[in-house]
Amino acid sequence: MVGSGEFDLELDLEVLARDLGDVAEYDPDGHTGMHIRLSNGALVTLYRTGSYHIVGIESEQGLTESREELIERLQRLEIQFDPSADGFGVRNIVCTGDYGEAVNLNALTIGLGLENVEYEPEQFPGLVYRPEGFDAVVLVFASGKLVITGLTTLNTASQVLDSVSADISELLP
Repeated sequence: MVGSGEFDLELDLEVLARDLGDVAEYDPDGHTGMHIRLSNGALVTLYRTGSYHIVGIESEQGLTESREELIERLQRLEIQFDPSADGFGVRNIVCTGDYGEAVNLNALTIGLGLENVEYEPEQFPGLVYRPEGFDAVVLVFASGKLVITGLTTLNTASQVLDSVSADISELLP
């Protein structure tokens, strides 16, 4: 899962990295953001504009806890801001699934329709499918493995998985 928000403040990342100590990594020549490793393993990328991204967490609760730890760390340094106005939310979920059997990607490409599918096996071993009715991208591999991304709720990801599995079952004998 990926969560993000934006605190209404400007940050001096060099000073902040020094004050945060070992949990922070900042290389202004290599990247514009500072990385902060939280206690639960989450990685926060914080920018001087106050915007931030949290990655490496598998649940919404974990994202919320990560955000709270970030806020606590900043407040302990007496940085003044309103944490409730950061617009924090889940921005992307990446899920995996398994159809349960091998899939003929050439046949599936034709069956799903070229307008919703990209399949160029010389460049990438998976079929890229954008199912109608969902703002998602599904990668389908010949092994039957699926990767679903671009969604913000697990419920919608489950619906996409069910829909794609039904499409595959209907199109392939």
